Amino acid sequence: MANSMATLSRRLYRSLLSNPRFSQASMSFCTNNISSREDPDFDELSAISDTESPLEPKDSDPSSRISGEERVMEERPLENGLDAGIFKAILVGQVGQLPLQKKLKSGRTVTLFSVGTGGIRNNRRPMINEDPREYANRSSVQWHRVSVYPERLADLVLKNVEPGTVIYLEGNLETKIFTDPVTGLVRRIREVAIRRNGRVVFLGKAGDMQQPSSSELRGVGYY
Repeated sequence: MANSMATLSRRLYRSLLSNPRFSQASMSFCTNNISSREDPDFDELSAISDTESPLEPKDSDPSSRISGEERVMEERPLENGLDAGIFKAILVGQVGQLPLQKKLKSGRTVTLFSVGTGGIRNNRRPMINEDPREYANRSSVQWHRVSVYPERLADLVLKNVEPGTVIYLEGNLETKIFTDPVTGLVRRIREVAIRRNGRVVFLGKAGDMQQPSSSELRGVGYY
């Protein structure tokens, strides 16, 4: 699994460098096509950006108007005057579990699934059937929680995503803070939130790649 994912990542990286029209080719799976009404977090910003600016000429081209809207979204002030910085996550990995939907208190639904990548040093002790020399050169699977908010994109995810699917993601790196109803403790969960400025590209079906083993999927079900 590790070798196949590394080869796939290198091929994807080379294709991104050699093909400047990659973003246009993946528009069918991009949340930029989703209506802004599906994400109320940006409704206020969208209303501001949709109004005509007194400094902008009426005959300005649409491309400059879109870039102006993106700048308005990026200039949203933070607490204590901090800079918003960059909080974007780009992942290429295999899906661990079938996506599921949860209903929020606001009445909206969010689609959840997990994507496995490398990035964690293997600190656990080797099992009896594992060679310590081979085990030392391996890394643990890092499972990322992915939340898809736009409804139309969530429908695509539900229809096409299954365990083992190779997927490319672009989303916001966000931290959810909530109180555990059982223990009463405050918990923080880091997730990749796919909103209307994110992107999902399906790179391969589950049958085209090696399926994750049961031991690799052991740490997936945390949502």
